[in-house]
Amino acid sequence: MKYTILFVLTCCVAAASARRHLPSLEAEYVGNIAEMAGQDIKMVSSAQGFAIYGKYAFQFRNKGQCHVIDLKKKKIVNTFNLKGNKSHCNNANFGTEKFDRNSEFPLLYISECKGDKGCMVTDIHLDGTNKIVQRIYFDDDAPDEYEYMDWTLDTENGYIYTFGSPSDGLTTGKKIMRKFKMPRLADSDAKGEVHFKKKDILETLVIDNFVVSQGSRIRHGLAYLPEGYNPLDRKLHVFDLKRQKIVKTLDLNPVAKEPEGLDIRGKWLYVSFHQTRTPNGTSYMRFRL
Repeated sequence: MKYTILFVLTCCVAAASARRHLPSLEAEYVGNIAEMAGQDIKMVSSAQGFAIYGKYAFQFRNKGQCHVIDLKKKKIVNTFNLKGNKSHCNNANFGTEKFDRNSEFPLLYISECKGDKGCMVTDIHLDGTNKIVQRIYFDDDAPDEYEYMDWTLDTENGYIYTFGSPSDGLTTGKKIMRKFKMPRLADSDAKGEVHFKKKDILETLVIDNFVVSQGSRIRHGLAYLPEGYNPLDRKLHVFDLKRQKIVKTLDLNPVAKEPEGLDIRGKWLYVSFHQTRTPNGTSYMRFRL
């Protein structure tokens, strides 16, 4: 069932050239994951990162469970656990490079978020076969620079960004993005790792008035950034990377759930929403671009 919801526009100062890529005020309800699942599927922990390739959506959960959703049929077609990755899986983006000729999808970049705050580059298949083929780290992450941190890809221009909160981010409302050249698999060291240093930073961006960050997705120079959780305000920000400012914000409070991961399919921006302490309460909205 689909219906239209009007969201409150709280900020809109976009350049004409970028305006067509901003979410409109129109949103459609896609469905609830419980409606897409068979009775034998056990959902574990909270929904986090979310990535789309073709007609398939990959919903990741805290500790590494993954549901593969056929968006056309609105049905879960497989559920499995990530190998060697029991992290928060807070964000997930597909890249452009494939692991080998047998890979069904481009490499998937999954953010640990906490702990070592690394990016687990994963070769993933519909049958659940998956393996980490590269690990990316930002070594010069001082304790006061990032309390938690995700990785976000700009596949059109060949960059990868760190994005997260400094230790005082919850009180100051400040978030930090750092831009790096996108590494390839061939750039890995003998351990299969890439270690960025401060000298590798190409640009540092600061976003103010942004309390709790969630997933992230970049396209056409715009970063789509959900914010907040209950009982805090929930919003969807659009940040212009060139102008270094938020150019649009949508009020997501009418959804009454926590926005998590997001990705773009065609002319739609899909956003997953998590219901606290209810793994099967994950639902999806899509916003017209």
